[in-house]
Amino acid sequence: MATRTPTAGTSNISGSFITRQPGTALWVLLALVSTSIRLPIWLLYFIPKSLRPHPNWTYRQAMLNAIIKQFLYHNASMRIQAPVSLEPGKEKRQFVVMQPAKDDSYQGVIKDAEIKPTAVGGTWYPSLYREGDPAQRIVLHYHGGAYVMGTGRKEDAGYAAKLLVKHVADKAFFPQYRLSSGPGGRFPAALQDAVTSYQYLLDLGIPASSIVVSGDSAGGNLVIAFLRYLADHKGLMLGPAAALLWSPWVNLDKCKEDGYVETIRNFATDYLTSPFVLWGATTFIPDFMSAEDTYISPYNAPFATETPLWIQTCGLEVLRDEDEHFAEVMRGVQGNKVEFHEEPDASHDILLLGNVLGMEDKAENVAKLARKFLDSL
Repeated sequence: MATRTPTAGTSNISGSFITRQPGTALWVLLALVSTSIRLPIWLLYFIPKSLRPHPNWTYRQAMLNAIIKQFLYHNASMRIQAPVSLEPGKEKRQFVVMQPAKDDSYQGVIKDAEIKPTAVGGTWYPSLYREGDPAQRIVLHYHGGAYVMGTGRKEDAGYAAKLLVKHVADKAFFPQYRLSSGPGGRFPAALQDAVTSYQYLLDLGIPASSIVVSGDSAGGNLVIAFLRYLADHKGLMLGPAAALLWSPWVNLDKCKEDGYVETIRNFATDYLTSPFVLWGATTFIPDFMSAEDTYISPYNAPFATETPLWIQTCGLEVLRDEDEHFAEVMRGVQGNKVEFHEEPDASHDILLLGNVLGMEDKAENVAKLARKFLDSL
């Protein structure tokens, strides 16, 4: 059952009427009525190709994009969060609970007076890794969801896991990092959990040279922060073989501006909305940190890394231009190896939601290209 978690230091909407009862119930009713009115209109409106968000989209893709955008708008407006559990649930033996690494693994920016390393859950795909497993490549993947949604479990990340195991690696591990929509989930909680999960793999005896760190959307932002952390603390732990960034969220600073997403040229062809990214940015960034901090918004903050980067974006998503810019500035650092790919006619984060968006063929294609990149190293 979904629960509402109040958050401090966020935009006005977090303390507004609709985030508390009876406001939430009234908003749900309004959302149902609004959607029931819009749905038959969309069913007719998108029949002509000329009226779809993009002329190359199928009728199904246009409908699904509209429905998902509506869902995210209402969910973000109410700021509803599903509870995070350390119980195995449906994942059963695929789910594990990791304990924090040694204290000296958490240094610098991730040492916080309030936010401390804690136990973290995670799901293995397609099955639990065991010592001596012949797996040659392991993907450590951080899921997307604007830091406010997602668990890395089958119900929300199963499709992404299936693609990664099918095309990219022998096994994939999805940590259930702490979310900023919940208590104690602001920065640096997720980065602490990223360190915990990476050290967990090393402690299993998996060599760093066999680990590929990966992340979609907010998970991509987390991967970048993790690589920066390794670069800032050389010798702390060996870096991964490569990093895969799928539609990474690189500019949280702008997303703190209400209405920012609607000003971007690809807004009509993407499902992301301002309330959703605003919810993520304002709850994730502590009041004492600037949204331009390099660990928060790497958009204009390139750094040297020994880890080869594969950065993928989509031609019709709102993050497209920012992703390309980030790839360019990272490529401009001497010694960095960066490959950039733009998947045409697709909206945000097809690795995670390709099946929901009706863009399965494009999601399959980018997964294959990621494998090609890894095989070239």
